[in-house]
Amino acid sequence: MIYIWIRATVPWSDPEAARAAVRPELRRRLDLWNSTFDLSFQEFRRRVAALADLNHARVEGAARADWDEIPDGALVLPVDDDDWFAPQVATFIAERLDDDAIGCLWPNSWVQLPLNPAHRARMFGHRRLGLPPKFLCGTNNYALAKRADNKQLFKNHGKASRWFKARLKQPGGGGLRRFDARLSVANRTLGSTTVLREARRPAQLLRRLAPHKRLYRRELPAELAWARPYVARMAELMDELEPARG
Repeated sequence: MIYIWIRATVPWSDPEAARAAVRPELRRRLDLWNSTFDLSFQEFRRRVAALADLNHARVEGAARADWDEIPDGALVLPVDDDDWFAPQVATFIAERLDDDAIGCLWPNSWVQLPLNPAHRARMFGHRRLGLPPKFLCGTNNYALAKRADNKQLFKNHGKASRWFKARLKQPGGGGLRRFDARLSVANRTLGSTTVLREARRPAQLLRRLAPHKRLYRRELPAELAWARPYVARMAELMDELEPARG
């Protein structure tokens, strides 16, 4: 059995509990969102998380579980509560990993807009010039066997990237395998923490609204056709998001 593990969960269906559960930095952005848009941040994130939950439930051959419920040695797919997997990700991996393999990774795919000029330059370099991404492991483009001492590799994709990079240099790839298939999508919404960090005033959030509405109207490439229904649902959600009246 392959397991799907969500790194962190917030009780988005309970607005006050959700506000109390997020970090103080994000709490300020939450309040900024709620004064800027007519759909509350908690409701927006609840619906984004519900869409991701629907996606995770459709992954064949995988079980969703809390960390302590996952047995040592089991292969784990880490993910945030807004990102998606291809329905065949678990069966694809299970059919291709031999008994000596301890993990694998595949190309990271994003639905996103540039966060700032530096990020725009990195996106251009990656897409147009073939430069490697900043992180080898993204939020949900790798799987690894669980051990008692390696939880940080699932929690922090930066640490996972450095660990994978070192292991892949070892003979035989250090027990890791690389695949070319597009098996996941990281969905960087207008409500993602990394996006909200760039906004300190209502005007900065509002400037991002129209581009994010257009983002989910773009056609995904053929290799990500499995994600098109989720992009369409995000487009519907973004259509409901409007500036607060008054």
